[in-house]
Amino acid sequence: MLVEQLLRPYGANKFEIVEKKGLGHPDTLCDGISDAISRSLSKYYIDHFGHILHHNVDKVLLIGGRSRPEFGGGEILRPLAIVIGGRATDDADGTKIPVNDIAKEATEKFLKKTVNNLNGHFTVEPRIGMGSTELRSLVGRVVANDTSIGLGYAPLSHLEENVTKIEPLMRSVKGVGEDVKIMGIRKGNGIQLTMASAIVSKYIEDMEQYNDTKRKVEEKVLGYVTPGWADVSAIVNNADKGEDIYLTVTGTSAEMGDDGETGRGNRPNGLITPGRPMTMEATAGKNPVSHVGKLYNIAANRMAAEIAAFDGVEEAYVYLVSRIGAPLEEPQIKSASIYGKANEKKIEAVIDYWLEHIPDITEDFVKGRL
Repeated sequence: MLVEQLLRPYGANKFEIVEKKGLGHPDTLCDGISDAISRSLSKYYIDHFGHILHHNVDKVLLIGGRSRPEFGGGEILRPLAIVIGGRATDDADGTKIPVNDIAKEATEKFLKKTVNNLNGHFTVEPRIGMGSTELRSLVGRVVANDTSIGLGYAPLSHLEENVTKIEPLMRSVKGVGEDVKIMGIRKGNGIQLTMASAIVSKYIEDMEQYNDTKRKVEEKVLGYVTPGWADVSAIVNNADKGEDIYLTVTGTSAEMGDDGETGRGNRPNGLITPGRPMTMEATAGKNPVSHVGKLYNIAANRMAAEIAAFDGVEEAYVYLVSRIGAPLEEPQIKSASIYGKANEKKIEAVIDYWLEHIPDITEDFVKGRL
């Protein structure tokens, strides 16, 4: 176990960058679809075979469609398309498993639940294949089926907390769709928020109402932003120019040429934070039994949160590196960096506890608690 003392807190940096892709952003949709399929497959495997079989469905691609929005209405000219790649066990002891049907149904349910005005304007094309014999054999042994990295940190910074909570606020304004995005910049003790809101055309009668909706988003955000900033600025849909505005039929940019892919969006804590340690691993869609790309990232965030709650600790970072074929509770590296002071044995105890309780994370995922 390695514990490193940080020389200064993250907040001492002169600037900070935080991005969040909202619920209906094409990349976020792909992450959600990947996890929805994984959850459905896991439940099917448990119901029919008593345990989760090998699968990794972290290769979802969204191909944007084409639309013609107009005030008060509009139409979809070409639906967006979902192509589902990845691997899943489709034959167990001679029993065929309808993995592509399961994937298609899970995708359709997820999109209908997530994007209110999509109204079936999408196609789903599952192309899931069988995984290799070697990787399939690792799932039942509770060992890592990849050599990968898990990272987590806590607590969120002041700006990170604000960006996290602003996203649902934006979507709560009438006329705003699910596809929103926030880029937060901190310079010293001042912040700038650049926000994108896909506004749904059927709720907007004219340009005056469109601009009024943008103002309401800005006002709601500025009214929420927590105290402590020297100055705050916020702007919505800054690319609008004349009649070229961010008006959509469905509330997601995926309707008109904006594509998406699993793993290109938010990290496991729901943010994109280039000033913090980050893994490029796509956590969504990976099997919740043995794939460390999912399990170690979730566990590392839980570990960091508990360590950061210790008296004397202001910030905590946790790093885990697996070795394929090795037990999940025995990573190659388990280490922590902290700003403050804490007993190293207590830190190690937290990390060991969550490594031993990986099955709890699996259960939380399958039951929809993650």
